[in-house]
Amino acid sequence: MISQMELTLYLVLLVIFGTFVVAFGRPFFRGAPYAPTDIRTITAMMNVAKVIPSDRACDIGSGDGRLLIALAKKGAHAEGFEINPFLVLWSRMKIKKEHVEDKASVSRQNLWKADFRPYTLVTLFGVFYIMRDLEKKLLQELPVGARVVSNSFAFPNWQPTAKENGVYLYIKTA
Repeated sequence: MISQMELTLYLVLLVIFGTFVVAFGRPFFRGAPYAPTDIRTITAMMNVAKVIPSDRACDIGSGDGRLLIALAKKGAHAEGFEINPFLVLWSRMKIKKEHVEDKASVSRQNLWKADFRPYTLVTLFGVFYIMRDLEKKLLQELPVGARVVSNSFAFPNWQPTAKENGVYLYIKTA
């Protein structure tokens, strides 16, 4: 027979597991799963983006904040959208540790509800099943001349301006 203490322990573990599944599993259905970007890819993304200090940048699904920090260190004002509350907290800690709070921030926000009109640069790691809808949203909302840098996944109709090591650069022309 199971004791009261064992039952309490099982319930606590179930709640912890459920919280973890909701936080890390939900993006599989509404966006992309968390996958940290390696330094080689970050370097390629910064190279094709040609970040300038006047850029207002957005990282969609900003994960642990490493791209936000790289953008801020290049001089851009970088904002991240991340739906996972644990990753939002982790990003905020890393941003503070790197002393770029004046240039980088992250908010818990769903990319489908975000307004992309203010941004001149957008970075992302999408997955194939969101790219068609995301392409439409970005083309509708971004200003002319805005750059989009996608890690690994290409948009289905928008032709890239450049490609380097699996990183695609798109520029909105009209």
